[in-house]
Amino acid sequence: MRMDLAGRVVLVTGAASGIGLACAQAFLAEGAQVGMVDRNAPPELDGDVVAVRADVADERSVADAVAAVAQRFGRLDVVVGCAGISGPVGRPLAETSAAEVAAVLAVNVTGQILLVKHAQPWLAEDAAVVLLGSDSAFTAAPGMVPYCASKGAVVALTRALAVELPGVRVNCVCPSVVDTPMARGDLGDVLDDPDFPVQAPGDVARQVLFLASPASRPVNGQAVLADFGLSARSAFPA
Repeated sequence: MRMDLAGRVVLVTGAASGIGLACAQAFLAEGAQVGMVDRNAPPELDGDVVAVRADVADERSVADAVAAVAQRFGRLDVVVGCAGISGPVGRPLAETSAAEVAAVLAVNVTGQILLVKHAQPWLAEDAAVVLLGSDSAFTAAPGMVPYCASKGAVVALTRALAVELPGVRVNCVCPSVVDTPMARGDLGDVLDDPDFPVQAPGDVARQVLFLASPASRPVNGQAVLADFGLSARSAFPA
């Protein structure tokens, strides 16, 4: 399938590792020009790329980072919001502080809002925005209330932005567990269990590329749930 992404200007947050890094690499492989934004220094990659350090939870930092990338390339064709944190995993809500909840929402929700807010003036005609949600927007495990709430908000935000921004397609990818440094830190060796379905960052990057490309032109305001079909299974004992 032709993605027709060569020459497109793409901004990716959370680009220093995990899904964000995989997305940056995939866009560069397609011939895109890529701005890599992260609070940590992204690795050096081959291609037409600029790296900017920024904290997505801080509005001035986001505004400056978006402007730096957009001014470097002259516009933005694709914006990908990959920056995210898990927060306290495996801890009951009764033992989770308001500050910990706020920290998760600041990155996973407000960070996405700020990204789109400051990218909007630079968006080219027929631009695409792809946000990173999670299957945790639709299903839940004990000890993940702040994270689940934040990813549910990303799904609602996706729909709202698709209505708010005429001419701009806005979608989100909602993968199940992905083998990233964040997931390794939270789940450890369970990711190595052959019976536990785990995606690679590159799997998610391909989903992002499709939603960012003209190949998905009719798709707008949608949350693409990629969970190996686990959420489709009935609880009926059969």
